[in-house]
Amino acid sequence: MSDRGGKDLGVDPEALKETAEGLTKVLAELKKLGIVETAELGRGFSQIELTGMTLGHSGLTSALKTFGDRWEWGVRALVHDGNQFALRLHLAAGSFYEEDKYIEGKFKNVVTAAMGNPDLTDDQVSKESWDQVWGDNPISQVQHADYSTHSLLKAQTDSEKVWKAEGKDWLQSNPVARTMRTLNELTSDDSSGSK
Repeated sequence: MSDRGGKDLGVDPEALKETAEGLTKVLAELKKLGIVETAELGRGFSQIELTGMTLGHSGLTSALKTFGDRWEWGVRALVHDGNQFALRLHLAAGSFYEEDKYIEGKFKNVVTAAMGNPDLTDDQVSKESWDQVWGDNPISQVQHADYSTHSLLKAQTDSEKVWKAEGKDWLQSNPVARTMRTLNELTSDDSSGSK
């Protein structure tokens, strides 16, 4: 993630998530104490009201009342801002995580397109681990091929079957081969009939 100047901000999505969780836990603890509810409603500090007779001066009573009102609104705003900040951090951490996964998926697709399995879809490649992406290419397949005797004998048998099938296909589909086969059948029938 970078700012407008192109400098890397070095934001760790895990740190965003932990900060948001920390704020949520602090607000949950305040809620247990009953502070959050009273602050959200703008109450709490005004319960400390003292009369002019108790304080001895009406100006002091007025100043204390004004301070109490401002305090309540300030605490209410701080609790509200704390909730909003925690919510936004959770959203930012989620967005940052999704953006990271998207970019990682695109890089995996580029690597696969350059040297991997061309039959895989973008979604299939995105779900693979980096080890799978790097391992699914011709170089890796040659390096880690099975060169055992059993494998080589099986390859030889499979190859012979393929070549026989190709020969049959060629004989059936090639016009020259069909003509030669027909001539061969005619001459072999004539030679057996003339005896």
